[in-house]
Amino acid sequence: MLQILLVDDERSVVETLAETIPWAECGIGAVHEALSGAMALEVLENNAIDVVITDIRMPGMSGIELITHIQRRWPNIRSILLSGYADFEYAKQAIAQQTFDYLLKPVSDEDLIDSVTRVVGQIQAKWEEAASVQKALYALNENLPLLRSTMLSELLAGKTYAAPALADKLQLLDLPYSAQDEINLLLVRMEERFADLSAREQALMEYAICNIVSEVMQDEFHIWPTRDAHDYIVIIVKRKAATSEGGTTDAATSRPLVERYAAQIQTNVHNYLKGAVSILVGGWGVFPAQVRDIYDQAVRSMRQKMGHGQGLFVMMPQDAEPADAAVNAVWSLYEPPTLLHLLEAGRFDDVESKIRRIFDELLQADEHSDVPEQLIEAYHVLAGAFAYLIHKNGKQLRAVLPDEAYRYFQSPAYSTAAQLLDWALRTLHRIREDADRELQDNHSTIVRSVRSFVDRELARDVSLPAIAGHVHLHPVYLSKVYKTETGEALTEYVYRLRMEKAAFYLRTTASKVFEIAELVGYNNTAYFIRVFKKFFDVTPQEYRDGLHQQQG
Repeated sequence: MLQILLVDDERSVVETLAETIPWAECGIGAVHEALSGAMALEVLENNAIDVVITDIRMPGMSGIELITHIQRRWPNIRSILLSGYADFEYAKQAIAQQTFDYLLKPVSDEDLIDSVTRVVGQIQAKWEEAASVQKALYALNENLPLLRSTMLSELLAGKTYAAPALADKLQLLDLPYSAQDEINLLLVRMEERFADLSAREQALMEYAICNIVSEVMQDEFHIWPTRDAHDYIVIIVKRKAATSEGGTTDAATSRPLVERYAAQIQTNVHNYLKGAVSILVGGWGVFPAQVRDIYDQAVRSMRQKMGHGQGLFVMMPQDAEPADAAVNAVWSLYEPPTLLHLLEAGRFDDVESKIRRIFDELLQADEHSDVPEQLIEAYHVLAGAFAYLIHKNGKQLRAVLPDEAYRYFQSPAYSTAAQLLDWALRTLHRIREDADRELQDNHSTIVRSVRSFVDRELARDVSLPAIAGHVHLHPVYLSKVYKTETGEALTEYVYRLRMEKAAFYLRTTASKVFEIAELVGYNNTAYFIRVFKKFFDVTPQEYRDGLHQQQG
């Protein structure tokens, strides 16, 4: 929902509008208040305001000056002007500043609601148009290279896709790859003067190198580049369909071609970019299942065979295709998103799903062989992630975990994958319970603090920004927390409390109506009478007279 800012030098005006207009029904989620143009600018600097309703005549900065400033700094904000003067010159100035509407004071609730509803509709229509399919497709095409690079980086890190999702994403990004394609991988490491360039210059050189790769290989191969965490240029290549009769595209016939092209790329980079690159021609594999395997193997070979050498050219041997090792890492432990990232984000359902996938892998292995080293690997990753989250939240393990789970950190007592899984799930559930309890306690504390502040400051400033400042929260977030915890909007609570206290003073004191109005935060008695009647359906005096009649 949208955010609105009410600006008027009379506090009673902005507070009355804030309390009596059904903003949620108009599409407004948060209401901010300002008593001057300067205060309004401060609110605008710190909040994503969508609509401003401002009086024209204010001391210092006028409403016209304010919206002029707004149009210059925040052109997407819509403004509604209020004025007690039916002055055509003001209307002309308002139109010149692209003001959405111009209303004469005293404005009726119906007219204001109608104006706000229309401006909200206009804003929503604008964003719906911005989010249209046509614009999304245009943005997609503009960002295709980045999106393709990101997807390949995710595959290199081990991300997996269900078959339909993979096909859809490849089609969306216009990538000519599909499941079970034979692919090869090239690693390119920039050397010599390239390594000394600035980040911007390196990015330009990377782009130039990829252009050279494309020029050299595009007739025979599809290429798909990205840059990895080691600053290598990683290129997945796939042979295009044979154009000649009887032609083949298998790895045996494609390997010599890739190696010849790689050597040519290295030469062209040296000749035309005046720098050196080391190139490793990796193994062949099946897309996408073996992308990570051939990438990891290529990185290991780059480290082991090239080291710190400059301008080298290495080809993986033909028998180096991915094969099962005697002991494999538990890949699901490290597939993105990692356990640590999921825990930090509070995505506990996803954490549990990931843990179960990890142990599905371990339990399958456990059926065929003893895997104590993999259990050790899994235990330390899990224990490290759990301990990190608890400590990051400022707590000790013993304060969150029961004794049995805590002892596992001191002396692990598992012998099978099933036992370790049981400990991991019990520990996760306890961490989740602690997080839920802390969140609930925190929200309850916020509600108590808000109510205490409102009760204490009722005769002064109890606007949403003032309350949010007291509890050090963003006004929109505070509104959501309060509504979730109490079922009542914060502005409705303030309004109700004022009316209930006013009724209490009318029943129990002989104070005059204007005095009671000030006690509950209204400096303008006429406005107080208006909102009181709207709440109780009688004026304050009628309310008091009715009590006297009942007592009589």
